[in-house]
Amino acid sequence: MVLSIVNSIFAWSIVVLSIIGYFLTLKKTGERWMFWVVLGSGWALFAIAQTIIWAGGQDNSPLIWAIWLSSYVLIICSLVLVFLKLIDYMKRKDNK
Repeated sequence: MVLSIVNSIFAWSIVVLSIIGYFLTLKKTGERWMFWVVLGSGWALFAIAQTIIWAGGQDNSPLIWAIWLSSYVLIICSLVLVFLKLIDYMKRKDNK
C-alpha cells in the first residue's frame, strides 16, 4: 500500500516535469519534441495503475497488467525518440 502511494507520487511528479520540459523545450528551441509527450504519457499510465492499486484495486488484474505494459512500452519508445533526436542533432552539427 505504501509502495503504491510512493510510486504514484513519483510517477505523477515525472508527468508534471515532462509537461514542464515540453514547454521549456518549445520556448527555448521552438521545436515540439515528441519525446516529452511520449515520456509523460508512459509515466501517466504508470501513475494511473499505481493510483488504481492505491485506491483499492487488485494489482494482479489484467487491466493493471495491460496499463503497466503500455507504460513500459511508451517509456522505452521515449528513450528511442530521445536517442534519435540526439543522432539528428549530431548529424546537423557535423554538417555545419
